[in-house]
Amino acid sequence: MSPPVFLRSIEESGLSTWIRQSDSIFGFYFILVFHTIGMALIVGANLVLDLCLLGALPDVPLLPLERLFPIMWSGFLLNAVSGTFLVIGYPTKSLTNPVFYFKLLFIVIALITMEKLRKRVFGDRSLDEIAMAANGKTLAKLSIFWWVAAITAGRLLAYTYKYLQYGVPS
Repeated sequence: MSPPVFLRSIEESGLSTWIRQSDSIFGFYFILVFHTIGMALIVGANLVLDLCLLGALPDVPLLPLERLFPIMWSGFLLNAVSGTFLVIGYPTKSLTNPVFYFKLLFIVIALITMEKLRKRVFGDRSLDEIAMAANGKTLAKLSIFWWVAAITAGRLLAYTYKYLQYGVPS
């Protein structure tokens, strides 16, 4: 079964060709660097919060960590933009690979978990830090699981594709 024809038109676009073939520092590897920075912001900040909720960082107060959420969302925005450009660069490689869709699913679940965690931990200002942490322990474990799953799926994309480009099997 060959890839859908619309993927060829994306690959033949000037932007896609430029992303893949440009010698400019702003091409593929630049986009990849920003994707990595975005991942560090969202997953790194999530991990700090998760570890605090799980008691691994007992000297870090919990309440100020609510300020990490705008950083997490900024990281997600950076990843969404850079990820879109990465898909434009290699649409057939991404969009014909089931692992890509698992990655997106894991990200969506991780984001939902992140928002539930924000509401459950920081939503009731009358709670003390012990109660806040207790409210978030299970979600913190799930958060770590979903982010590790998303990152793993993302790394597997480099090795599990069937087509690198339209009509070019791996």
